[in-house]
Amino acid sequence: ITLQNNLLSIVSSSRCHHFRKDADKLEKVQRRATKLIKGVENMTYKEKLGLFNPKNSSFEVYCDMESMGGGWTVLQMRQDGSINFNRTWNDYKKGFGNLSREFWLGNDKIHLLTKSKDMQLRIELEDFNGIREYAKYEQFYVANEYLKYRLSVSGYSGTAGDALHFSKHYNHDQKFFTTPDKDNDKYLSGNCGAYYSSGWWFDKCLSANLNGKYYHQKYKGVRNGIFWGTWHDVSNGLPDGYRQAFKQVKMMIRPNGFVP
Repeated sequence: ITLQNNLLSIVSSSRCHHFRKDADKLEKVQRRATKLIKGVENMTYKEKLGLFNPKNSSFEVYCDMESMGGGWTVLQMRQDGSINFNRTWNDYKKGFGNLSREFWLGNDKIHLLTKSKDMQLRIELEDFNGIREYAKYEQFYVANEYLKYRLSVSGYSGTAGDALHFSKHYNHDQKFFTTPDKDNDKYLSGNCGAYYSSGWWFDKCLSANLNGKYYHQKYKGVRNGIFWGTWHDVSNGLPDGYRQAFKQVKMMIRPNGFVP
């Protein structure tokens, strides 16, 4: 169990969205965690580790219990550049990073979590000027490895703009997952994953890439950083020729029709 800003506790629950409906279980977990962590007081369930139990397997997930009523299972988080996202197909398949800091949950796990095809996606972004925006999609599904983790996403609303459906040539919906060592994108002259140093659902190549390199400030050169092409009209770069950098990014899902 790890502490960072908020208490993280391991909870035996099939989904993050079950937490609020199971107060007795939460209270038991709090008592257990208090015994495990000496000196911890004023416990909170703003953010916790849950345990997802699909058939014949189980894995920990990170739960956001506060944003827009809570119940979110976090798929990806960026906040300090501590984890390298320039990874192989197998790394993105299995997942990597630290659930309490920066991570990619793993494409196999994301498929299991979304295979009901009734999940909504929320993306939260913050730049280094403290500006925060979000993009919400009413439908989000990732296929299995045989189908190359093809992305299905639709039903946008929010303030960050719909960068996943930017234009005819830059549309990430229905695209296969690509990594630097496995080229499944639509770009005929090369591998978008290798060029932009990450795994993502590239088209030819991108109008969004939340797995790009973490820059601690605006930068110049190849747009290989975290990118959201509709962010305050920065798709062509900032006026001074620099690229936009993001301080924090979070991708998370919960069922449609969720009631806090």
